[in-house]
Amino acid sequence: MDNKSEAQRDFDRARNLAVWQTALGTLQGKNYDLVDYNEVRKRLSKTVNQLPVLKDIPISAIVGTVSRNADFTRTFLPKMEHDKTRWVNVRLANESMTGVPPIDVYQIGDVYFVLDGHHRVSIMKSYGAEYISAYVRVINPDVPLKPDDSPDEIILKTEKETFLAKTEIEKIIPDANLELKLPGEYLELLEHIETHRYFMGLDLKRDITNEESVLSWYENVYMPVIQVIRNLKIMDEFPEKTETELYLWIENNKAALADEYGGNVRDSALAWKLDAEYGRSKRNLIYQIKKNFMMLFSPNLSDWGIKTGDWRREIMQAGDNLSIERIMISVRDLDLNMDYLKSALRFAKNFDAWVGIVHVVNRSESVESDKVKESQQQVEELMQKENTHGKLFLLSGNLLRNLSERAFWSDISLFRMKYRPNPEGIKSIDSGWNSIFMRVPGPIFVTPDTFPERIDQVVLPFSQSSKSREAMYYATGLVKSTGSKLSVVIADTPEMDSTTALAEAKTFFSNHKLQVEFIVSHEEPVSAILKTAEEVQADLIVMGGYSRSFVQRFFKGSTVEKLLKVSNFPILVCK
Repeated sequence: MDNKSEAQRDFDRARNLAVWQTALGTLQGKNYDLVDYNEVRKRLSKTVNQLPVLKDIPISAIVGTVSRNADFTRTFLPKMEHDKTRWVNVRLANESMTGVPPIDVYQIGDVYFVLDGHHRVSIMKSYGAEYISAYVRVINPDVPLKPDDSPDEIILKTEKETFLAKTEIEKIIPDANLELKLPGEYLELLEHIETHRYFMGLDLKRDITNEESVLSWYENVYMPVIQVIRNLKIMDEFPEKTETELYLWIENNKAALADEYGGNVRDSALAWKLDAEYGRSKRNLIYQIKKNFMMLFSPNLSDWGIKTGDWRREIMQAGDNLSIERIMISVRDLDLNMDYLKSALRFAKNFDAWVGIVHVVNRSESVESDKVKESQQQVEELMQKENTHGKLFLLSGNLLRNLSERAFWSDISLFRMKYRPNPEGIKSIDSGWNSIFMRVPGPIFVTPDTFPERIDQVVLPFSQSSKSREAMYYATGLVKSTGSKLSVVIADTPEMDSTTALAEAKTFFSNHKLQVEFIVSHEEPVSAILKTAEEVQADLIVMGGYSRSFVQRFFKGSTVEKLLKVSNFPILVCK
């Protein structure tokens, strides 16, 4: 067999191997392509300008190409049949007396990218050679690229080097650990810092230094999100992710949801959503069964998995300030509930809150019907007249699911009682209010008619349950933000020692520097609450939600539902 025939046979063998390698990579999810030099080069923050140096380089360290990505595999096996003649001729020239010239490569870190000489590299690989002569131009020696890095790892390391060089965060904040795993994420993180720097400049009306912007972004944007992730132990559900990857998910989704749900969406809400939809254990059927079972026996767990106190801690982070930025208003009938809606919009003005008005049509009705469109126009005119920021959501499908989803992104939800609950036995458990309190997250504000435009007098029942303690926090924030007066009523019943309850309440409000009227009643709780509300002419009753489990409520009922059955006062139910 002559040399040409042997070279042709070797090309065919190499090309067949390339086909198999590509197919294997597809099955294994591995990338056997050469790395594109241009993709790496454009991500570098700095380059050096050195003259080419002739030296022998390890063939195994050649990982990429300037222009021939589609022609060779990562191991320089030829992929194109039309390349056969060129490959064979270079092979014959290499074996001739004259030989072939050195190849030309760019060096970044410890790896090389071929500018000229792809066929020469392929042929030397077919011989089993370990080194090849090359003119080497160093582009950047500092990026920690290694020959066995995958294409994604090479891009990622290059982007990380650029991120570190531009931000100097390792020097500014030595303890910062911003680890990312996917190409594009470091550039995205860099964009977050640069955007923060831009808005800092607008706010302060001056140029912002790199160190100022990096420190401010890290302390005021990044770490608050990371603290939420740590407090909720979200990392337990995503062991394959880093904290910074979850930060990017939360921040990116926050921007996307801002218009839909109003203003700055809470970090914890996004973290809960991330955990609920993508968390490792949350996708497990056994977890869902266990959660539903636990809800039968615990009053401190909701359908979303949010425990007592979680919601309040998020919207009352700074001392006693009650931060209500988004309010959901449920409207069952847009025509009949206009007075209720007007009162709800005026209540929202107390907090300058963004409102999401939710109307869910039934299956036989369409959101595009003339009747619904006419009602929509009336609502939009009312919002404009009341100078309210917000949006009307016309939705179809399951009522409770829609309300639950919208309430999840709100700080508080407003409802009108279309019907009174029946707090007796199985009828209570089967009631719509039971489902609302268990499935709709966050505090729920219920009125039999309309909401007060102003809040001047608040009544707070206190029973030493975990839910009534939550109500104490809400009442404190409400009173301080509205300047209203507060009356605390304690029912002296066989189930509770009114002396210890009174002492706890007095200590709490003394610590929070509030002047409060305390009333101890020997009547049963519902009568005591209503009598106090009537005597002080209350605008609002703030009370804890279910303090008994599903099973306990079946036998003993619920004070919340007993009060809702007969009260003519608006009631804020805290969970």
